[in-house]
Amino acid sequence: MARAAQAAMAVGVAVFGFDADPAVPPSRALQVLTVRRGLPRGDLEARERFAAAAVRVAAAAGVDVGVRKGVRSERLRLVGIDDDPARGPRTVTAWYYATAPIGEVTGPGTWATVGRGLRLEARDSAAIRLATERLRRDARQIGGAAGLVGDVFTGDDLLRVHVALHGGPEGSDRTFRRRIQELRESGLLRPVPDRELTTLRAKVARFRSPAGTGGRPPELFRYAGSGGEHEQLVSLRARRTA
Repeated sequence: MARAAQAAMAVGVAVFGFDADPAVPPSRALQVLTVRRGLPRGDLEARERFAAAAVRVAAAAGVDVGVRKGVRSERLRLVGIDDDPARGPRTVTAWYYATAPIGEVTGPGTWATVGRGLRLEARDSAAIRLATERLRRDARQIGGAAGLVGDVFTGDDLLRVHVALHGGPEGSDRTFRRRIQELRESGLLRPVPDRELTTLRAKVARFRSPAGTGGRPPELFRYAGSGGEHEQLVSLRARRTA
């Protein structure tokens, strides 16, 4: 009886970040962490869970995608399993995607714009397509979109995410902003307390009024959902009246 061929076990992760700077065109705002010409990837260690391995290889590339205190939504999502026995040596790879704030990378990884100009190895190119499709689906929900813009964000940040991933909102920008207010009233978007505003606006330029306008600064939010709700970011629900 023929002996079954042994396969190595590995994990890979597409770590997405979003550049919320209004000066960056939406077509270049979605970024992914790369290491040379690939995505962060590594072998599974003995007795190690796949998700823990994905966190480890992302950290080795320079970005922490582990569970953070106070963050309610999952940061790591399984995308699929790559198992091609025709390739040798055979390796079964579990691919994940995660979101992380764009910032300084503490390892060998670098941020690269997702799009036609992104050049990756063949296996990683297939994985990034699947991960991007999954991200687009998830980002139609408020939790998925909020995961791309960090702990604190504005309504316009969510609008930029929607433009970058879907080409624009379903309806006018005014309709989109009306939806943001509905989500605020429902409690899924929680306004940042006044005691934190001064510090946050001093650190982040887009949290302040545009220079020279004298207008009101944007309202700042945190996502307050569990990650399991199905609130669409754009579509408006009909409200029943008594």
